[in-house]
Amino acid sequence: MLTIVIPVLNRIELTRECIRHIRENSSKHIPIVIVDNGSSEDVRKELIKIGDKLIALNKNLGVIPAMNAGWKHCDTDYVMFMHNDLYILEKYWDSRVENVLGTVPNVGVAGFGGGDEVAKNGWRLNFSSNLINAEAHGRRIRSNYIPSVVQDGMCLIVRKQLLEDMGTIAKEYSIHHFYDYDLCLESIYRGYKVVTIGVSINHLGWQTSKGQEYNSLLREKRTSDSALREGNRKIYCRKWENRLPIHVDSAFNYYNARGPIQMK
Repeated sequence: MLTIVIPVLNRIELTRECIRHIRENSSKHIPIVIVDNGSSEDVRKELIKIGDKLIALNKNLGVIPAMNAGWKHCDTDYVMFMHNDLYILEKYWDSRVENVLGTVPNVGVAGFGGGDEVAKNGWRLNFSSNLINAEAHGRRIRSNYIPSVVQDGMCLIVRKQLLEDMGTIAKEYSIHHFYDYDLCLESIYRGYKVVTIGVSINHLGWQTSKGQEYNSLLREKRTSDSALREGNRKIYCRKWENRLPIHVDSAFNYYNARGPIQMK
């Protein structure tokens, strides 16, 4: 049901640990596609060994282009985009994910941390997860899954058909930021549900923004991480301005300012 896509750029120690956790805690072998955004030759040689397929890009194009380069090489029902600083701690996590995707009809996007509301200004509210420090970020999930509006980009499990219908992820944006929220709203307004699954995880966080390569790319684009985030938030709000705010109830009923949103 799943193929995992992991965009990387050097930082091999993160990718090594990320994949080790996947392999040790999966119930079966899951294909892993690594999209390399221009790592060194030594790193690239190891990436070939630890993944099932390596897509080698000539230079750093950013997270969003790497995701778009990866999903087209997947032939499973769902594509699971992961940051390489996310460590899955739960034994047989994939069985839980496949159970949820098989139980909840018409899931477009799932993940391991999300909010059940997006405000008019574009920011998510009421973040829920089963992070090791979940309470520091919001609420801990006490059930198998909960309905959501948006997912955090650390993990996005996306229906392949949705990706094919869209053609490309977050075409209005560049490099990083708000692609995760945008993808979730694309899912909802095409009639698909968004769900947060209570898998136990550890997310180191902020590894992209701290990276030397990412900051070099920002300098090349004559911007900063905060400016990029704010610019993409404005693009996001303009795109969805007539359909925000949006929230979901416990029965997967979605509402915006105009009322109920029609689902599949």
